[in-house]
Amino acid sequence: MTIMNTGLVRRRFLLLHNPVAGVRRRTLARRVASELERRGAEIVMLRSWGVAARAAPEAIARDVQLESFDAVIAAGGDGTVRALAMAVGERTPIPIGIIPTGTGNVLANEIGMPKKASDIAEVLMRGPVVEVAGAFADSEAFFLMAGAGFDGEVVAGLNQKLKRRFGKLAYTLPILRSMMKRPTPFAVMVDGKELEATWIVAANGRNYAGTFVLAPQARLSVRGFDAIVFNARTRRGRLLELLAIVTGLHTRLASVTVVPCHDIAVTAPGVPVQIDGDPMTDSPITITSRGPRLRLIGPRAQL
Repeated sequence: MTIMNTGLVRRRFLLLHNPVAGVRRRTLARRVASELERRGAEIVMLRSWGVAARAAPEAIARDVQLESFDAVIAAGGDGTVRALAMAVGERTPIPIGIIPTGTGNVLANEIGMPKKASDIAEVLMRGPVVEVAGAFADSEAFFLMAGAGFDGEVVAGLNQKLKRRFGKLAYTLPILRSMMKRPTPFAVMVDGKELEATWIVAANGRNYAGTFVLAPQARLSVRGFDAIVFNARTRRGRLLELLAIVTGLHTRLASVTVVPCHDIAVTAPGVPVQIDGDPMTDSPITITSRGPRLRLIGPRAQL
């Protein structure tokens, strides 16, 4: 892990705001911006419509002089952070901060971002910068997790309008739909070893679906991830796996295996895939830990 904190107070921010992300979108970003301005900061706002909108990130990459800012802030969910990270890329050392206005805000939970607007503003101005080791699913970068099977199917079936209106409750229907189906095994390769799974998650960090701890040993700052291999073959078995995730006991189930690794290949065709909570093209797919690095502002110097 590389810690990069100049000790300087950040004063000039570019704020990428996704106004349709999450149920807190109406007030939190505005309150944090007000807190920053009250502390003497200057903010330039650029709106990005849609969870995976590319227009604003492409505009950043093409038109914005990033070197004139101390930091870029993503106000939205994990998809907004990922899109901004891809726009900023590794062409500039400018760090990225988060105002967690999305539905799950897994990345913000992972790094321990505070909830109050005043505390968020303080972190954005003075917090240390750490490097997050990203990964690739084929050519698409991600920083938290990639899932193939159950959660890929849930994300693919999610109604985005309901998500924007009701937040996490919108996941109820696609989860129930997926749980009604009998789990189907498919072939995977984990660091060259052939396995069988009915659901697999490449976890780059500890948290999943908000604050559930899926991979206790995973660290965002360390290259590599944990493959959580689920192998339930019945609807009852899948329900037990989900309940065990909620209680933090999933690693004790006989149907769950955790494998530290760098490469995963889902070789079977037609398995739904999600990355950082956004739907992706179905398998076959190759997931590798050798992805881009994200310079992230957080409340602490260790992830």
